[in-house]
Amino acid sequence: MVGRTIPALAVIAVGALFLAACQPTVDVSRASTTVRTGLALAPPDTPVLPLGRDGRPIRPSAIEGSKVFLKAQCIVCHGPEGLGNGPAAANLKSPGKDLLTDFLLLIGIRAKGEQLPSHPANFHNVVQMRLNSPFSMYETVTRGRPHTAMPSFGPRPAYGAATFGVRLTDEERWHVIFFEWAFSTTPAEVARGKQIYETRAMDVGGRMLTCAACHGADGDGRGHEGLALSAKLWNWARGQGPGIFTDVNLMAQRKPSELFQAVMDGHGEMPSYRGKLTDDEVWAVVNYVWTFVYQYPAK
Repeated sequence: MVGRTIPALAVIAVGALFLAACQPTVDVSRASTTVRTGLALAPPDTPVLPLGRDGRPIRPSAIEGSKVFLKAQCIVCHGPEGLGNGPAAANLKSPGKDLLTDFLLLIGIRAKGEQLPSHPANFHNVVQMRLNSPFSMYETVTRGRPHTAMPSFGPRPAYGAATFGVRLTDEERWHVIFFEWAFSTTPAEVARGKQIYETRAMDVGGRMLTCAACHGADGDGRGHEGLALSAKLWNWARGQGPGIFTDVNLMAQRKPSELFQAVMDGHGEMPSYRGKLTDDEVWAVVNYVWTFVYQYPAK
C-alpha cells in the first residue's frame, strides 16, 4: 500500500507545479498612474422606504400611522394604547396550518393543526422594542408572523401566516410601524434626549463637544466637527452610514440596542461615553435620534 502511495503523491506534486508554472502573468509596468486616485464610488443603495413625490424616501409619521392603526383594526388585538390588551387579545389562536396539514390536503384529506394561543405584541415593552428594528416590524406587518394570529397586511403573506382581508399600501405600513415604535418612549424622554444631544458638552480628546457638534443639529453629520470627519470618512462625505441619523436605509435596519452600545463603548471615530452618561441618559439620546427618521407626535 505504501509503495503505491508514494508514486501517487509524486504525480500530484509534479502536476501542481506544472499548473502553477502555467498561470498567466500580468504586465503592470505600463499601468496608468490614475489607478492611485481610487475607484469610483458605488451607486447609492436602493431605498428601503418608498419614494415620495420629491424622489426621496418618505419620512414616516406616527401621526399618520395612528390613522392606519385604526383603519387596519390593529386596535382589536393590540389595544388603543398598544399594550396588547385589545378586546380580541385573550382569545387569539394560531391558524392551525403547517406542512403536515398542507401535505394531507394534496391527497384530499382536510386536517387542522393544533391552534396554539397567540399573544399580540405590547409596544410598551421596552426590552422587546430595544431588540427590534423598524424593518423587522415592517416585515411582520407586511408578511405576517407565521403560525401566530398576526396576519399579513401586504400583498404576499408568509407561509403559515394568517390573512385578515385588509391590505395596506407600502407607505401605510411604514407609517403604522412608526406609530407603534413611538409607544416605546415618551415625549418627556425625547425632550430630555434632545437637550443632552444639543447642549451637553463632554470631553472628547481634550475638547468639550456636544453630540450635535459632530452629528449635526439635524442628525445629518453636518456639525462643525462633522464636516472635518467628512474628509476622513467616505460614508460621511456621502451622508450615509453609521452616525448619519438621516440615513433612513441604515436606521430602518438598526436596533436601539445597537445605538446604545455604540454610544457606550464607541467605535472608530466615535468615542465612548461610558461613565460620562448614565444608562437612562443614553436611552433618552437614542430615542431622540430616531426622530430624525420619523415624525414623532411631539416634534
